[in-house]
Amino acid sequence: MFAQLTRNHWKCLVSAAVVLPLAAVFVGPEAFARIVINTIDPVAIVTDNGRHLIVTGPIECTESQKGYLHVTVTQRSTGAVAEGRTMITCTGATQQWEIHAAAQGNEAFTEGLATAVGLARTTDRGAADDAHQWLVNVTLVRE
Repeated sequence: MFAQLTRNHWKCLVSAAVVLPLAAVFVGPEAFARIVINTIDPVAIVTDNGRHLIVTGPIECTESQKGYLHVTVTQRSTGAVAEGRTMITCTGATQQWEIHAAAQGNEAFTEGLATAVGLARTTDRGAADDAHQWLVNVTLVRE
């Protein structure tokens, strides 16, 4: 009888050893996800004689969290760099953000290709719980 009980326990343990890691692969990322969807729209707007950019994109993050977004845009052909930031209240649904980025230094942006780097950080009751960074090639167009 003891041998039968032990054999049954081993079957249960082996089954659990196979099923639990598989469940973690499928459920784990969603259970701990804070920033779910994020990118930068492929077109940004140049204003104020190349000294200002309007950069937009979608983001989805866990409801009721605060999301802090920071964007840096560089343009190799001109040497221009712009930075901007904003804060959002996450809704649990995809929402659109908009950042007004100001040129740093004396260089100005022109229409053409540029690179935008986004950084999003979420907090829950003031404590950071996720951070994600991404890079997108964008096209700058005049307003």
